[in-house]
Amino acid sequence: MNRGKAFFAVLRALALGIAPLRSVLPSVWGAENLVVPDGPWAGTLWDPSRTPYLPEIVDHLAADSAVNLVTVRKSAQTGFTMIGQVWLGYVVDVAPAKTMVVMPTIAVARDFNREKLSPTIEATTALKRKVRRQVARSSDGSTALSKRFSGGSITLTGANSAADLRSKTVRNAFGDEIEEWPIDLDGQGDPLAMLEARQMSFLAEGTWKRLLGSTPGVKGGRSDGLFEDGDQRYWHVPCPHCGEYQRLTFFPDADGLGGLRFDQTWPHNAWYGCRHCGGVIEHSHKAEMVKAGRWVAEVEEPGRHPSYHIDTLHSLLVTWNDIAAKFLASKDDPSKLKAFWNLWLGLPWEERGEAPEWARLFGRREGYSFGSVPLGGLVITAAADIQRDGIYYEVVAWGDGLTSWTIDAGFLEGETADEAGKVWGDLGAVYERKYRDGQGHLFGIDAFAVDAGYQSSQVYDWTRRRPLARAVKGLPGWYTPIIGSPSKVDVSLRGRKLRGGARLWPVGTWTLKAILYANLRKEGRRDGAEMDPPGYCHFGEDLDERYFQQLTAEFLKDREVKGRVIREWVASGANHFHDCRVYNMAMAEHLGLGRLGPEQWAALRAQRQAHAVPADLVDRAQAVVAESAASSPRKKRRLA
Repeated sequence: MNRGKAFFAVLRALALGIAPLRSVLPSVWGAENLVVPDGPWAGTLWDPSRTPYLPEIVDHLAADSAVNLVTVRKSAQTGFTMIGQVWLGYVVDVAPAKTMVVMPTIAVARDFNREKLSPTIEATTALKRKVRRQVARSSDGSTALSKRFSGGSITLTGANSAADLRSKTVRNAFGDEIEEWPIDLDGQGDPLAMLEARQMSFLAEGTWKRLLGSTPGVKGGRSDGLFEDGDQRYWHVPCPHCGEYQRLTFFPDADGLGGLRFDQTWPHNAWYGCRHCGGVIEHSHKAEMVKAGRWVAEVEEPGRHPSYHIDTLHSLLVTWNDIAAKFLASKDDPSKLKAFWNLWLGLPWEERGEAPEWARLFGRREGYSFGSVPLGGLVITAAADIQRDGIYYEVVAWGDGLTSWTIDAGFLEGETADEAGKVWGDLGAVYERKYRDGQGHLFGIDAFAVDAGYQSSQVYDWTRRRPLARAVKGLPGWYTPIIGSPSKVDVSLRGRKLRGGARLWPVGTWTLKAILYANLRKEGRRDGAEMDPPGYCHFGEDLDERYFQQLTAEFLKDREVKGRVIREWVASGANHFHDCRVYNMAMAEHLGLGRLGPEQWAALRAQRQAHAVPADLVDRAQAVVAESAASSPRKKRRLA
């Protein structure tokens, strides 16, 4: 036991008039007291043997431990949130102190209290008798976001609440899903740094404790950075054949050893190859192996904190066949593969930032022309990028699996500062344009995005008068939603404010750019396949070199921000058609196309073809109108 910390613990206990702290490990306390609130073992005592890799992590947070900081980079279904509850229960019953729990948002914090913390307190006798009950109009009782007990309290808040992160002083801090926290909170800085500042009063005596964990996002994110700053511990398990310990990995080593092996078809029959003896390790061996495992640090250097990696390969809640099935369902879709990487393997996703060669894309143009919708195209979106001297636009047809075809693109020349200028009328003509499919049907545009980053008032006015149009604004960040909730904005033209305003839709462009480049690298159908891979991009013969140069004009570049390296998108030249495609992808997401399965696409195809207007009827109607206009005497225009 650290003598200095023990001394301060005793003084603190005496000052509070309570008994000295009991010497018990949090994992032991949890196994003897804590009742699981939900899941398959709800209502039973927490059993560490179900997650044997967790006790060491939570035991670092004992009051007499010399460790202050513990970080966890994890996949889903590994029990991390449960050890947070074990620690909170230990704090209440054994080592009372002011403690803060920070979730990504206050709404998530409320959910955590309602679904996990409060039910745990009610079901666990040692906690129920110590945590004060919630009493209406009582300043001494607990609330949904504040649990009070003798000698301390637990405050629940969100990383989006600057008030709590700046006003509280706490000894203990538990931060969950830190990857989803904002980088900068209302211009006041990183919420993680703000949380650290809440514990500064306890730095000198060294009694502060901090547990941080999250599923990772992209390479270099918070959880990945903290893991690499620590001693990088992995769970090693013994081979049932040779007894050698090893870390389980999804992919084999460079020499072909190790790795999860499985059939491409159900039931997959997944097994693991020992990297020492080459023996076949069946899933039936997994539970015994995992329970006999131990943590091994890969970077043992002074000053590094304990940092842990947990993934589903070692989880007793997930089978190896489950992992194989999820990978096979995700491998052809960049966004799904990223989620598999993060949520199942607990690994950060490293975006490929190099742009595909524009000449290769130019060389694989296909024989369809502008204005035609190739077989498979069912939904039409359009996007426009506003510049001072004109407007770039692109129209895209979408089909099953988000396969896409560029069916129109161009530059409308004209001064955009004048909302009544010709160029805005030309854009209106694009909005009204119809596109012909192979069966002679005409389809209009289903959603039209216009970038409001330049000439905003003109964009707001143009889109608010067209029900299928959306004013959009691109936002940076790897965790910004692809399409967010719109906000109301004022519209002012020629010094007067227009009634009703307009709505501005935020678009998370960074993720869309990565998905676009992953799709551009894909090869079309081959080996007799009936369909192209999901997300495959088709380009017609009318597109020129400039289009492809702009489409591939951005790349990822590393930049250091406050001691942390982040990867951000930068442009190497004009990127207007790149932006148009990104906003087209946002409109596809807005319409929910990414959530449609093959059966839903088939139903949509039947519905679209049943209600589409035959092109020959439109052509005949236009001819009648033209003939009538030619034969009618024109009225003389009155002169002013």
